[in-house]
Amino acid sequence: MPPIVIVSVTVAEEQQAYTIAEQIALHPNNNDPIIENHLGEAQAITLALRAEHQEDVLLLDELAARAVAQQLRIRLSGFPGVLLLAVQTGLITADELKRRLERCRQQGTHYGTSFIQQVYEMARQGGR
Repeated sequence: MPPIVIVSVTVAEEQQAYTIAEQIALHPNNNDPIIENHLGEAQAITLALRAEHQEDVLLLDELAARAVAQQLRIRLSGFPGVLLLAVQTGLITADELKRRLERCRQQGTHYGTSFIQQVYEMARQGGR
């Protein structure tokens, strides 16, 4: 397993992150207008814009942050996509994927039954 690398944003990137956080806060899919509450996602988006991360995939689940990142042409995945990758690489089974998504739903994540079933079927078919 590769080591965890901690990176910092530059002053210019921090300003860019604040602008992105503002876009997230104002986005119609967002219910939280407090800009500072979106700085974590905004900093992740800012780092994803670095040249060395252009081919990487950013993990984001929050709808407004995803929409802003998509506008910036960042490659995205959510937690279900990460679980599909885990099935493809043999880390978990399709049944484990389904159990984890159902557990997320029980804990308040807004995954519908049909969505969970669709992701489960994709996992069973090899994650295609």
